[in-house]
Amino acid sequence: MGDIEADVRAEGNSLTFNQPFSVKEEERMRNRSLLLKNMMAPATAMMILFVVGVTRVEAAGNYDLTQAEIEAAVEEYFASIGSLDVQRFVNNFAPDGVLEDPVGTPPLQGTQAIAAYFGAIIAPFSEIKPYVQEVVVSGQEAAVNWKLRLKTTAGKVIIIDGMGVFKFNQQGKLQSVREFWDLAAFLAQLQG
Repeated sequence: MGDIEADVRAEGNSLTFNQPFSVKEEERMRNRSLLLKNMMAPATAMMILFVVGVTRVEAAGNYDLTQAEIEAAVEEYFASIGSLDVQRFVNNFAPDGVLEDPVGTPPLQGTQAIAAYFGAIIAPFSEIKPYVQEVVVSGQEAAVNWKLRLKTTAGKVIIIDGMGVFKFNQQGKLQSVREFWDLAAFLAQLQG
């Protein structure tokens, strides 16, 4: 072993080295260790990128809806709001779909809960006119800028501006809807 000198003693089941490795050997071992560390970091990073890339490609392959199909589904969602038809509105959602309307209120999951909510929210209105101002589609999701003109049964007109984030499943049903609008301003208009 050349420049390694050690006094080895057996103590029980272990060996004890009384003399350290030579300076040259320690430096060589340290350099090997640094080399391995330097090689492992890029290799680990490449493995992570590969796994993420494979996952992203596989996820991207799962989406079948076209931009036109998503835009049509968004239009139907708003048309169903304007129809004041609870069943038509609920038909837009997957059975386990989630509606958070507006964001910050407890999310509603499942068509039964969504139907109860929609029935209650439309009760004081004789007319709701939705205006879809912009739809931006990305993957299986859409961001929608919208405006609603609501008329109460007493004839009062209320305007709501908002944005929604819509996520669709493979069948073109809404898996989740997150609506962003000012609930306090809406209630003030309704009561004022």
